[in-house]
Amino acid sequence: MSTPGIFEVDLVFPRNATYTPQGLMPIVWALQNPTMAPPLASSISWSLWEGNNATSPGSVDGGLIELALEDASYDRMISKFFNSIEYPEGYWTLTWSLWVNKCYQEGSSKYILKTGSTIFTISKSGQEPDLVAATSAGQCDAMDAYAFNVTSFGEYCGYLGPTPTTNPCAVNISSSAASSIYAAATAWYCAPNTVDNPNVTCPTSTSTSSASNPASQSFMVTRTALLVLLVGITNFILMG
Repeated sequence: MSTPGIFEVDLVFPRNATYTPQGLMPIVWALQNPTMAPPLASSISWSLWEGNNATSPGSVDGGLIELALEDASYDRMISKFFNSIEYPEGYWTLTWSLWVNKCYQEGSSKYILKTGSTIFTISKSGQEPDLVAATSAGQCDAMDAYAFNVTSFGEYCGYLGPTPTTNPCAVNISSSAASSIYAAATAWYCAPNTVDNPNVTCPTSTSTSSASNPASQSFMVTRTALLVLLVGITNFILMG
């Protein structure tokens, strides 16, 4: 049984900034107190599109991450990657919502949500994505963050107290954790029978090790331009 407390989800990356085109352009959320996600029946819904057209090439509509179905027994980061090299100049809009099931009385509950959006630009003159810097003291407070004060749990719902102040600076991504995220994404693309990404360089030994490791084939793709990647990083540290 999870302990009541503050359940928070932070959009670590991207920010309202300009980035260079990447074969693996990251979208990263951090969960604080992730063991609370299943009893809250929580989920993240999201969409991504280029320019001002939600149906433009490379767009993703109706993305859904059902946190309640995942093993949230440890600190967790949720990451997605898309190939922005195919769209090297332009701005993108990422919208996302955090859903939790709120208890009202015995046997009565209703989903509530927090919603936000981020506009970022892809340009050859931009900066390299940096997940470590995104959680640094000078940048962490700019995260899009939502939190719920859970006072107790019902049946797949939570009784909520006053809305708490978010604390995105409690999230810290080390360089080794960031490297692990990218390594896992590369391994997925380099595994047999997965979507081809010509902008990902595969190690010569990847295909052999991936074929013998079922865990390397456990990821799912939403569209050919997007890798949906769920990674539990043991050295992803929540400070405080």
